[in-house]
Parts: sequence; C-alpha cells; structure tokens
Amino acid sequence: MFQQIPLIDFGPFLNGTDEDRQRVSSQIGDACRNVGFFYISNHGVSSTLTERVYEQAKRYFSQSLEEKMKLYIGSCPCGNNRGYTPMFEEKLSLKGDLKEGFDLAMELPADDKDRIERGALLYGPNFWPDNLEGFRECIYDEYYLTMISLGHKVLEAFALSLNLPLNYFKSMSQKPMVTMRLLHYPPQPVVLDEDQLGCGAHTDYECFTLLSQSNQSGLQVRNNKGEWIHATPIENTFVVNIGDMMQRWTNDQFKSTVHRVINVSGTTRYSIPVFFGPDYFAEIKCLINDETPKYEPVIAGQYLTQRFDDTYNYRQKNSDSSY
Repeated sequence: MFQQIPLIDFGPFLNGTDEDRQRVSSQIGDACRNVGFFYISNHGVSSTLTERVYEQAKRYFSQSLEEKMKLYIGSCPCGNNRGYTPMFEEKLSLKGDLKEGFDLAMELPADDKDRIERGALLYGPNFWPDNLEGFRECIYDEYYLTMISLGHKVLEAFALSLNLPLNYFKSMSQKPMVTMRLLHYPPQPVVLDEDQLGCGAHTDYECFTLLSQSNQSGLQVRNNKGEWIHATPIENTFVVNIGDMMQRWTNDQFKSTVHRVINVSGTTRYSIPVFFGPDYFAEIKCLINDETPKYEPVIAGQYLTQRFDDTYNYRQKNSDSSY
C-alpha cells in the first residue's frame, strides 16, 4: 500500500564499515519486499558522465529515421537484440509503445565460445553507428562498464539482505546479460488511448534495473491498491527496481512491481535504463531453503530470450531459429 518510493543513501554501503553495509542492505531488503522500487543516492557514478550520455542520446535520436534504421534491431547481424528500436516496435502497450530506443549489451565477439558452442545467442557484438565519433567510447567504455560495477555492488546488498554471503551472486554474474538502453519519449500530454502509452504497464524481465531519468516525469509505479505512484526524478539518483528473475529467485520475497511510462511533461523525455541479468547459463531456482518453491527452475538466457520474443515485433515476425 506504499504511497512513495523510498530513497536510500548507498554511500555507506560502498565506503562504510560492515555494520554500515548491513544497515543499508536491510533498508534495501525492506524496499524490495514491500515496494519493489527504491532510489539510491551517493552511488559513485559521476553526474558529469551521466550528462554526457544524455548528450550522446540526444545526438543519436536527432538523426533522420533513415539513418537510425541502418541499425534496426531486426537487422542486427547476430540477432542478439542490439540496435535501434523505432516507435511502436515494442508492444508493452497493446498498440505499440510511444518511444524509440537504442539497445546495447556486453561487447563480445561474434564467435564467442558460449554463443557458438552452447547456443547463448544473446551474447555477441553490439551494433554501433559509424558516423558518430566518440559515441561508443562514452556510452560503452565509460558509462556501461561503470554501471556493471555498480550493479555488482547492488547484488552484494541483495545478498546481505537475504542473509546470504556477500559474494553469493558473483559466480553467476561473471559474463552477465546486462542490457543498456537509450530511450526517447515524445510528449504525450493527454492520454487518448490506454493501449498506446510511452511504455505500457509491465514488469521488467531481468534481476533488477538501474534507471537514470532526465528531469521530465513519466515513470509511474502501481501499488497494491491499483494506484499509480509517480517516481518523480530526483537529481543524482538512480531508480532501482526488482525484475521477474529476482522475484523468481527469491520465491516472491522480492517484488517485481508493475510500472509504466506516460510522458505528461509536455516536452521530450529521455531515460537510460540498465537491466542487470546474470550469466546466460545461470539457473534461476528458489534460493530460500526453508520454503516450497513457487516456480520451476529456468535457465536465465532461455527465459530472457522468451520474454524478448513476446515483446518485439521483429522477433514475432521472424521465424528463423537463430532469433
């Protein structure tokens, strides 16, 4: 029945004592069990770096549709869900979402051993523009890899909050499926059709999401009463929310909460979500030893592939087994 999303100072977890880490992880555990969403401040990611990523996002989306479609996600050579998603490509809203995006993930070679020999088709190279100097370096080399490091720290906090060893998740996230998105929402000041929103009501697929929002409001989180609570942007914070994999992993202790985006700001909205999943072959099964499992075990990569298949137009249209 929450009416607001908690704000947690992550600084003491990163830089404090064991007692500090335990205290912060307890706060995070409470938020994961009761809300499924929280903000973190003092997370160690430079605001200057984040601002530079937004500038790169604006630079990318300001291009012509013809130029952006050269990297269409449906024509990505490896079929690993990287590249440009045009308006209405995603179908979290029934009629397609009012947003466009650019997707990237861990940079791996096309002949990656797990991909070629074991069928981990979500691994592989990214689909980069060749006309935007400095884009890849800022987006991937600086920001993406920084967010990977922060994500590992969040996993440590989750482990402590579940009374597990600090490094419990480390062995299962050595080659993590972490998707970063640059998102652009046009203004939607009036909702004329509930089936066509900026991003329809949904839960995230992976373990958790680290979201940077621009100053424009839009994200809304649904509480147990069915009320939509605004996740108002707070400067120099990330919104963290639990995804479906972590809800399964924790046997529903952590909540993957329904949320949506309606850009009612009257102006363009940008956001940068980073969806943190474990290794492709990590087994997601109940880690609460004294509870009866509510879900069958699943292989993380297979589960995520199916969720992508259910979401993207190009994957539904393409019958090639490599997708």
